[in-house]
Amino acid sequence: MRKAVFQLAGLFLFTLMAAIPSIAVPGTIKPGEPWLDDRGQQIQAHGGGITFWKGAYYWFGEDRSQTNDPDKRYVACFSSRDLVHWKFRRQVIALSDPEHLGPRWVLERPKVFVNSRTHKFVLYAHFDDARYKLARVMIAVSDRIDGDYHYVKSFRPLDQESRDIGQFVDDDGSAYLIFESRPTKGFFIAKLTDDYMGVEKTAFIQAPLEGGAIVRYGNLYYVIGSHMTGWRPNPDVFATAPSLAGPWTEFKDIAPPEANTYNAQSTMLLKIAGSKKSTVIFMGDIWKPKELWDSRYLWMPLDMQNGSMHLPPPQSWQLNVKTGEATILK
Repeated sequence: MRKAVFQLAGLFLFTLMAAIPSIAVPGTIKPGEPWLDDRGQQIQAHGGGITFWKGAYYWFGEDRSQTNDPDKRYVACFSSRDLVHWKFRRQVIALSDPEHLGPRWVLERPKVFVNSRTHKFVLYAHFDDARYKLARVMIAVSDRIDGDYHYVKSFRPLDQESRDIGQFVDDDGSAYLIFESRPTKGFFIAKLTDDYMGVEKTAFIQAPLEGGAIVRYGNLYYVIGSHMTGWRPNPDVFATAPSLAGPWTEFKDIAPPEANTYNAQSTMLLKIAGSKKSTVIFMGDIWKPKELWDSRYLWMPLDMQNGSMHLPPPQSWQLNVKTGEATILK
């Protein structure tokens, strides 16, 4: 009897100890290394964005899997509660050429917004032909955040060319599209209309940059972007302003220029507002143009204070999404 009790107690203790690491020990983000989902496969969410909804983070991005049909364009969705461990939900877009643009047509940088008025999930993406002459955005809509997104239309926002796009949701819930317009040598910040099916002009930043991203931190807005060097990395830069309308400061480097943003390009600035502090994460893509399926991610917590922004060298780090605390591992 006593032996059976000890065996039962031992089994209970073993079960408890096995469960503790997944709950109590934070996971580690390792910039530049293969990032695997719950299936053990590399996460395919390139040029992506994060949408927070009902206590979970949803990561949408370009799915560049080698097994994809080359005539279609794919967007994958992953979910997480800690921003470290990601569950593959599904390919929310597997789209054939909807406007007959021809081979190598383009769907890039998908971003999903949650419309609390219409209860729809609205996906924006850069939409183009192989020569990047169309320069439009496309919209797809779903009734579920991880459901099938159905193509609705494409258009030039504010009647301007649009290539790289970014998303920003302000602290008051207002949603904005950021898009690069090459002929105007700058990029626009455009507020989404009430139904999220169009945009209204908010601000224009005179700076020939792409990969635009915005975050509000303290009393300032921060904007970052990369120079136009195609797939080759370059030094990302940032500016600040008291409002989206400006005035914006001169752009400065976020890291030593010779580092070329540690071979990454900006795609989003993600703010985690925790119980103890707020941390802003630089989300970047380390592109491999000849092996896009193996492109990696550079996520690092930014050092931000008194209007400055600094991207530290890539190192393994941990994040507590509840407290907002980030710890870089030495």
